[in-house]
Amino acid sequence: MKPPVICIVGKSKSMKLMIMQELILELKARGLRVGALKYHKHGDFEVDIEGKDTWKYAKAGADTVAISSSMKFVLIKKASGEPAIDNIIVKHFADCDIVLADGFTLSVKPRIIIADSEEEIEVFKRGCEVIAVLDKNAGLEDIPGLANIVARFCGLD
Repeated sequence: MKPPVICIVGKSKSMKLMIMQELILELKARGLRVGALKYHKHGDFEVDIEGKDTWKYAKAGADTVAISSSMKFVLIKKASGEPAIDNIIVKHFADCDIVLADGFTLSVKPRIIIADSEEEIEVFKRGCEVIAVLDKNAGLEDIPGLANIVARFCGLD
C-alpha cells in the first residue's frame, strides 16, 4: 500500500525544515508512522563520513551501499536520472501512514506552500492541490491545527 504524500515547498531558507520537524513530532504524537523524504536539488551529496567503510565502498564504485544495525538502516543507491517520487515511496516508505516530502516542487503531489507573496504561491502551486499556505515571515504557525488539516486531507483523523 502506498501512503499519502504531502510536499512541503518554498524557497530555500523558508522554514521548510522547521515545519517538517514540527509536523513530524505532532503526527508521531498522534500515533502515526511518519516518513520524511528530502529532495536535494544540487545533484551529488554525501551522507556518510569520509574515511568510513560505506564511504570507501561508494568511492570504490559500488552502485548500491547500505548500512544496517539494530537501530537504523540507510541505503545509498546511484541514480541514472531523477527517480520518480512514487517509485521511492512504494519501495522505501510502504510501512508509513504518511510521508512528508521536503521539496519535490516538480511533482504533482498535494502540497503545503511556504511563501511571502502571491507570486511565490503561484510559482509553487504548479496546478497541484494546495492543502495550506504558510507565511514564511510569520514564524511557526499553529502546528496542531496544520496537523489536523493534513490528517483530515489524508483520511488519517
